[in-house]
Amino acid sequence: MLRPSARLMSKKFEYLIVGGGNAAGYACREFVGQGVGAGKIGIVTAEPVAPYERPALTKAYLHPPTAKVRARLPGFHTCVGGGGDRQTPEWYAEKGVSFINGKATAVDLSSKTVKVGEEAIEYEKLILATGTRALRVSQFGVKGDDLANVCYLREEKDAAELVQAMEALSGSGKVVVVGGGYIGLECAAALSGWGVETTMVFPEAHCMSRLFNPELAGWLEEQYAARGVKLLKGDSVTEFVGEGGKVKGVNLKSGGSLECNLAVVGVGAMPNVEFCEGLKMAERGFAVDASMQTSDPNVYAVGDVAAFPLYGGMARCEHVDHARKSAAQAAKAAMGQNPEPYRYLPYFYTRIFEYTDAPIIFNFFGDQSGNCIVSKRGEKSIGAIWERDGKAVGALLMGSPGPNGEDMAKLKQLVLDGPEVKEAGEVFAKAGL
Repeated sequence: MLRPSARLMSKKFEYLIVGGGNAAGYACREFVGQGVGAGKIGIVTAEPVAPYERPALTKAYLHPPTAKVRARLPGFHTCVGGGGDRQTPEWYAEKGVSFINGKATAVDLSSKTVKVGEEAIEYEKLILATGTRALRVSQFGVKGDDLANVCYLREEKDAAELVQAMEALSGSGKVVVVGGGYIGLECAAALSGWGVETTMVFPEAHCMSRLFNPELAGWLEEQYAARGVKLLKGDSVTEFVGEGGKVKGVNLKSGGSLECNLAVVGVGAMPNVEFCEGLKMAERGFAVDASMQTSDPNVYAVGDVAAFPLYGGMARCEHVDHARKSAAQAAKAAMGQNPEPYRYLPYFYTRIFEYTDAPIIFNFFGDQSGNCIVSKRGEKSIGAIWERDGKAVGALLMGSPGPNGEDMAKLKQLVLDGPEVKEAGEVFAKAGL
């Protein structure tokens, strides 16, 4: 846990980071590695813990008690996910990095200050790393999401509360997972291992609709069904029904209903950008150049809130790989090192059911806007190539146990090479996959 900072009246930092998530940890890693001294770096964070590898919250943190691996702090502080040191609170204290506990409510670009409570924190260079917040279904008219045991998952404390609620079920009961994307899939995979009846509900025709076509989704859905997870597709929750202040079921748009002792909601996220006005915006984020610099030369944006140049346009990427790399890029640029332009190859992955002897892993690299050509690779694996103008622009491997580290490297190189595509299986074979 972070120790509350002493009252900081007009405290000034050479480098101030707003947001205490993944990106903050990796920015600090870069600053410290480049020799930035004690007292020059500050982190404004509303979370009571030092930066950590957020993907663990929907994976190993939620693993059942029988699992060999269950993520808990301090085990997954940054930067263990990127091969670096485990930056515990003691690490930051040793390096002279200060934490300002609280939420940034405003940025004054002219005076170069950030308001945190009643305090004004001055900066020379500012890095905005505030990430996203979970979309609440109450925003869309769904009632009852404030009932006990209706869970949203974004911070470590959310995951801790979810685990506590699961422990109270003692291995029985019913769980409804609302949403068929990353959060929904990962939570359903982890929670089903607790022995509870798990049902996913989502309005799309298939899971992972932003990335998968029906055939890819069908393979994954069959894997979930084989592991006892029920999928209710093409429907949505209209109300969480409670008794005694605690959820006991959900009503559905189709007119049906489901009983449940606990519900987890994962229907998307919204970038946290409202606190800072006056910067150029794009794609609901802060527009940046290839150095992560915003329209203000003293301000940089990284991770989920940065809209950066990609494939001839501007894009935001809500993934940990981009958070890590963009943070390092911004730190170098803020120090005046003029780094090479940020050339990011989108990378998405998941690792699910890892507490079993049949985990599922997928790796995707590249551009998902092309035509998707599926390659069947037996019962336990499937792949796909995304092609545009006859060239490979994206590639995915998914399986149980799935691609290993060597496969991942080959998959990345395949996309970087951009070979001609006639048949997906042939492209994989030439890449040694």
